[in-house]
Amino acid sequence: MEHLYWQTPEQREDLLKALVNFNTVTHSEGEKAFPEFLINQLTQLTYFKTNSNHIHLVDTEDNKQAVVAYYQAPNTKRTVTLISHFDTVDTDDYSDYEPYATQMDLLTRKFNEDSSFLDENAIADLKSGDYLFGRGSMDMKPGLMLHMSLLEKAISELWNVNLVLIAVPDEEVNSSGMRAAMSFLKKLKDREDLDIRLHLNSEPTFQQETGDNSHYTYTGSIGKIMPSVLVYGRETHVGTPLNGVSSNFIQSYINQQVEYSTAFQETFESEVSPLPVSLVMRDIKHHYDVQTPFKTLTLYNVFLFKHTPAEVFEKFNTLVRKGVNQAKAAYEERSQTAGSHRRIDIPVITYDSLYYKAIELLGSARVEEEIDQILEREQDILQQSVKIVDRLLSLCRSLTPTVVTFFAPPYYPAVNNSYEDFVERLVTKVSTTAQSQFGRPSRRIHYFNGICDLSYVRLTHALGDMEVYRHNTPNFERSYTIPFQDIYEISAPAFNCGPIGKDAHRVSERIYKKSAFEELPVLVEAVVREVEAQ
Repeated sequence: MEHLYWQTPEQREDLLKALVNFNTVTHSEGEKAFPEFLINQLTQLTYFKTNSNHIHLVDTEDNKQAVVAYYQAPNTKRTVTLISHFDTVDTDDYSDYEPYATQMDLLTRKFNEDSSFLDENAIADLKSGDYLFGRGSMDMKPGLMLHMSLLEKAISELWNVNLVLIAVPDEEVNSSGMRAAMSFLKKLKDREDLDIRLHLNSEPTFQQETGDNSHYTYTGSIGKIMPSVLVYGRETHVGTPLNGVSSNFIQSYINQQVEYSTAFQETFESEVSPLPVSLVMRDIKHHYDVQTPFKTLTLYNVFLFKHTPAEVFEKFNTLVRKGVNQAKAAYEERSQTAGSHRRIDIPVITYDSLYYKAIELLGSARVEEEIDQILEREQDILQQSVKIVDRLLSLCRSLTPTVVTFFAPPYYPAVNNSYEDFVERLVTKVSTTAQSQFGRPSRRIHYFNGICDLSYVRLTHALGDMEVYRHNTPNFERSYTIPFQDIYEISAPAFNCGPIGKDAHRVSERIYKKSAFEELPVLVEAVVREVEAQ
């Protein structure tokens, strides 16, 4: 009988510690090196030694790699994907303890010696001995550990359901790994004629209040989109301020309209999407001088339940125009009071309009050359979009002052499978299993609000609904791509079932050992067995 590596609670704990110990901060060398480490772990299994062609490395747009490992069932096409990410947020918040941030046992000892980094709830969990601390201990290397354990068990017991383990980089920033993996999955689906019945993620559950000991499943994932604005005013010397118009002045009125606006808020039963906030708001001056700011950039975070990019963009443009009109009225009123009687016109245009106006003024070849040069010089996909807008508007000074609205990457479409019959069966199965075997309440939440890669496993809007995003994201289908057609082809119910953890992205990030090593292996198996039994 083949030796099993990850089937006891102790073995799973050792595996998690090994995964966490491999530092994989997004954009680090460790993130790039981790796929080889993961493949070495998987090829301990005889199945992958003899079927090495069932493990694949998938290249991303930013020179990273995802890992896809495929277990082929004896005689069925029914398939479950097991989705996880192996990158983590940075570790610099650990300060003097940063060298120990991914060494779970050592970090725990350090916290026991000096718990000043922790709040009272984290200290109580530390003293209980029931939790393991460390970067990635919650978000989300336990999910990868669970999937590896599940895959090993399925292989050893010859489960009659195909499993596709998908472990990706870059979830914490742009999801380049997941977007590339979905295009690869489409090819694998076609080649093997797979019938994908479920996309299973195991992001951790977020406790809803202090002392909450419930487990949660998620039958959807919140969406995120970034409508943005570049305000181009008119520069002048500060000694003659009314000879120009400050872009910061205009932007201040726009921000009053957009930030915390309830216009974007959505509800689904008792769940409410968070209000929009600005993630970046600054003038684009490279240094101090006495020239007034004339270019101001703002990026807004808008969460989604059901809204399409077109609906968001329409609301956004309405609010931006309202803010601009208020800025114009205030400027003219103050100018009149100062005795200058200045009047200004500040049109609001979309990036799509700017692009075609630039072609009219400069010609298509020049516009494409300018865009290509930016894409070549700038590697960051968000900055690419900003610099394209800035460059085209700078070349079209006859259009200024003006305000350009556009989208900046990344975009995470919302997904919700609530009340579909099969998904409801999964919710019930997990709930009854958790209660009967572990006395653990398990409740359903409709939208996972931590933002995750499940956004790319099911297209919930028509392909045509993505056109507004396509035309108003400057680098879309140039350097930044969401494979909407491939996602449509591999679409299946999305379900998140992961272990209990606390304080993601904080120094006190930790995982509940009993949940991760004893309870969740049973729960995720129950989920997959439901697909097998279909």
